[in-house]
Amino acid sequence: MNSTAKQSCKTVSDRKWTLSTFMEFYERVLGPKLFKPYGELLVREIRKDIRPEAPVTSILEVACGTGRITTHLYEELARPLNLKLVATDLSKIAIEVCKTVVGDDLNRDVEFHADVDMADLPFSNDSFDIIVCGFGLMFPPDKSKVAREFKRVLRPGGKIYGTVFHYNELFGLTLEQTQKLFGAPSAILDGALSLSDHSAITSAFSMEGLARGVAEVVTSCPLTFHLDEQDTREFLFNTCVLLEEFNQCDTPTREAYLDTILGELRAHVPSQNYAVNAWLLRGAVDEASKQTVAVSALPDFGELSAFRTMAPELVESRDDRLLPFSDAPALRRYQAMKSAFLAEHPEYPDDEVEALRREEFSRLDAQRVTYLDHVGGGIAPESLIEHDYQVLKNTILGNPHTGSKATEEAHEKARSEIYRFFRCSPEEYEIIFTPNASGAIRLVAESFPFESGSELLLAKDNHTSIHGIREFARSKGASVKYVPLNKELLLLESSLERMLEKLDRNHAHLFAFPAQSNATGAKHDLKWIKRAQERGAMVLCDAAAFVPLSAFDFETYQPDFVPVSLYKIFGYPTGAGCLIAKRDSLRKLTPPSFAGGAVCYYSGPWSTTDRMLHHDQGRQFEIGTPNYASFHAIAYGFEFISRLGVDHIGGRANALARWLETQLQSLRHEIKAKGPLCRVYGPAPEDKGATVMMNVFDCYNAVFPHAQVKRAAESFGITLRNGCFCNLGAVQHATYSTAGSEHCELDKKRKILDCKTFDEEVLTKGLCGAVRVSFGLGSNFRDAYRFYLFAKSLMNTETSRLEDHLAAAS
Repeated sequence: MNSTAKQSCKTVSDRKWTLSTFMEFYERVLGPKLFKPYGELLVREIRKDIRPEAPVTSILEVACGTGRITTHLYEELARPLNLKLVATDLSKIAIEVCKTVVGDDLNRDVEFHADVDMADLPFSNDSFDIIVCGFGLMFPPDKSKVAREFKRVLRPGGKIYGTVFHYNELFGLTLEQTQKLFGAPSAILDGALSLSDHSAITSAFSMEGLARGVAEVVTSCPLTFHLDEQDTREFLFNTCVLLEEFNQCDTPTREAYLDTILGELRAHVPSQNYAVNAWLLRGAVDEASKQTVAVSALPDFGELSAFRTMAPELVESRDDRLLPFSDAPALRRYQAMKSAFLAEHPEYPDDEVEALRREEFSRLDAQRVTYLDHVGGGIAPESLIEHDYQVLKNTILGNPHTGSKATEEAHEKARSEIYRFFRCSPEEYEIIFTPNASGAIRLVAESFPFESGSELLLAKDNHTSIHGIREFARSKGASVKYVPLNKELLLLESSLERMLEKLDRNHAHLFAFPAQSNATGAKHDLKWIKRAQERGAMVLCDAAAFVPLSAFDFETYQPDFVPVSLYKIFGYPTGAGCLIAKRDSLRKLTPPSFAGGAVCYYSGPWSTTDRMLHHDQGRQFEIGTPNYASFHAIAYGFEFISRLGVDHIGGRANALARWLETQLQSLRHEIKAKGPLCRVYGPAPEDKGATVMMNVFDCYNAVFPHAQVKRAAESFGITLRNGCFCNLGAVQHATYSTAGSEHCELDKKRKILDCKTFDEEVLTKGLCGAVRVSFGLGSNFRDAYRFYLFAKSLMNTETSRLEDHLAAAS
């Protein structure tokens, strides 16, 4: 192999990290020390098993990386035995590095392929005699699909050889230290050690018949390797740089962290000789395993379809004599589960909920719709729609800039209801109407006094509109830092504390975070408002997902800026939101421009002075005429919610969400891998709102692409949200399926250059994203039960069968 020059520089932390620089390090440092010996081991095992009566003609290597094992396969097997060798990797960059370091003969004789997913191999059936995978099987999430693909492309009599880490002393110690220092482990090391218990891959082999006739499917293979201090430092940099807090530190701070970890490594392993133990995996394909495996059944949506057609009054009457005989068992199952739900939640006011559904949301049942996207937008009560219709029909509203008395009264009524609902005083807080929460966020972003020395601290769990503030901050010279999430997808408090401690009080800073995640429903601790303010930052607390079901106590928490979308609280009118801003904080903002309604005088070439006179604090941020036709509806909407009690609404919605979450987590497939049907993301129930973010998995533990789940749900009148929910940070953190890929998926593939391709290559395939169901004002138990039936219908089937169902239905 061609060598790469060793970098002789202690300060590694000021280097720009890319996937290319990582691959160069991987080849130069880990290649000869760690992967070369195991390449030699794999070749010995393969050579030992080759028999004259079963000649080998071709070898496929998957996850070839930078070619260390490829080189041994070529020099010791392919070239002397005249075998065809094909080497593949998911990363185009890895293949490019590989081709620069291997010899000319190897480049000429070996067939290289990039962008190859071992769970979706681009080769024909029965194409190879041997498959080799050195330290790659840890990363694909769908081990069963990998095993099926291996079986498909291997000829009868074909064999599989692989290695995965059982134990790696250097990796393990580094993992412990990153967890200790940053509150989060290195994702790439976590993934590398994910098969220390090999059962996930060996059970997949067994399920596909790949372990039949293999004397030893798993063998333990230990060794030690030496890494000097400079190489170890570079290794630590490459593993830590994907941790958000380390990545955002300056060079001296990074170097100090590396010094700390190095010190711990020296204390534990003074010799710098690190122990490793790898599992050597073997598999084989025989004629029996090559037979077509019977596919699972199609999803059975029969019970859901039947229940959906039942009239609510019959379902809730408890008299199954009124139903067709065939529907009676389904009704009894519903009644039994509802009785258990009411026993678990005695505070749930079922009669009140059903009365509200009949009076205000009857159109849901009339159209057989199960609406489970309340975080996306509320459903307007019928009385609000009727009230607004009558007001617009019978009231003469004029432009407030004209001085319309009716409009001014409606404006003041809307403001007073907002003050009352949020328990804040007009002396301390100003209300500025905007088109939505995003408009309120932009108002703060473009007006905030960012400068060189300012810092913008953003929670990773923010809505996309909050993340957009960074463009304004950077344009004014401010630095931007992200607050990481812990494994429960809550703010990593130790990291946030360190960031706040470093703020320079001589500059203006902004900390922006959500009171509640619009993705997982996680409720973040509002104590951080005061703590950030004490350290010199102003705080923007996004309450759009929080306030529809929870009271926000301004008197207690005193946030500087709170953006709200009103349609998420009571469904109508859309295009109406507001910014609730502390007056003292608002005075520090400067609008970047002015518009009608914001100023009463501005000078020009007709004046000898340069002067502008703004209206009062609230109006100086107006951009033209406000949506004055919405004021009556806004006031009525808050009155409606206040009559019911927002905490009361939230309590019953939360009860439904927690019941559904519990039921979903209890469902397990009864065939194949026998794994759980659903994986729910986020913190414990007590730290969440009425939201369940999840993915659904098939009987092989493969994820059902969330786009397909949504399509199937919609066919039964279930409205939910799929994808990333305008919250890439939290959703990527939870669902990206390979270690470190959320940092380099686009770089890795080098083909995702626009949103359409991102949707097709990542979201639609289910590599990232989830399904979100959320309850709200008009929800009842039937809504939760219908989704439960829908999810249950996907038990004991596989992704391809859902595809078949959707194709047949289209």
